[in-house]
Amino acid sequence: MLSFRMLFVLLSMGCLFPSSWCLAGEVVVERYVPKNGSFAACTHLLIGDKFEIVTAGSRLLYRVDSSKPFLESPLEGLKDAHAVAFNRRDRLFYVTDTGNHQLRTFHDPASEKWFERVDILAGEKLDRPHDIVVDEKTGWMYALNPNNGYVFRFRSLKGKATKLDLSKHLGYSRALTIVNGKLYLIGSSRGVVIEIDDFAKQKFTIHQSFGKKKDAVAGSWKSTGLVLNDVDYFKGYWYATSYFCPTYAGGEDCNVNKFIRFKTWKDFQTGAWEDLSQKLPKDIVPYFLTPTKQSLSIAIFHHEKPKDFNKVFRLKITREVHTSGDPNQ
Repeated sequence: MLSFRMLFVLLSMGCLFPSSWCLAGEVVVERYVPKNGSFAACTHLLIGDKFEIVTAGSRLLYRVDSSKPFLESPLEGLKDAHAVAFNRRDRLFYVTDTGNHQLRTFHDPASEKWFERVDILAGEKLDRPHDIVVDEKTGWMYALNPNNGYVFRFRSLKGKATKLDLSKHLGYSRALTIVNGKLYLIGSSRGVVIEIDDFAKQKFTIHQSFGKKKDAVAGSWKSTGLVLNDVDYFKGYWYATSYFCPTYAGGEDCNVNKFIRFKTWKDFQTGAWEDLSQKLPKDIVPYFLTPTKQSLSIAIFHHEKPKDFNKVFRLKITREVHTSGDPNQ
């Protein structure tokens, strides 16, 4: 039973309303966009100084005013695109054209003109590239082939690229993350995160998740262990999403540990994490994460009803938690 005082606190923070959830008075997760209805698809939200771009399968959606609705980009030809990155050095957007096995660039989402495209990097054919990230301090960009474990480093699509072969360690992989100048590879099917210590010298550290039961591209906590979609860092915690849904759950609950947070890699390896799954709608898949100084955006979709529930939720800390945690631990 809740005490009267606790009930008053929860009501005053909006925690008993379906559009908003909170954790111990500190974490609130709420629907961000679209305000009504659903995107046709949704895997990633890119947030820049003056723009937002949603990656939505065959099209990109964009806006330059957060108070306005998203517009459909006239750029055509994408197939199952997964993510977009922006490089401030060359002022180009880079998109993973996953279904066409390409990377593409463009100057303006309001234009119908593509700039460049490639299907080979470092001598390797691109194979359903899922994610691309930019290290703003060094100018390096990184992309990955999910199926064969190759990670590519380059400064432009037409320039020289190098590769790192992590096929023995990654399995099927969906995401890349840069935190404090370090690159992290998200080994989805094997439930691992690989921390790149030195890309040129091919030195890395493997963080194995607790409770992993089998290699799988999707599942549930009890049937497979974590099947990571993305891992990123926000205000003293690492946050991780997993591809859990009824279709692949093996009859188990797919709403356990699909969205977790932890402070250190030791916590990740021992299972000392916090399950935030109840803060998201049931039976949906949380996919790519986008941190900013104020919030952590979570792109979500419904695997079983792919056109009905594709949105971006947003996590905020309503009361600052001061922590000395090191994101590289």
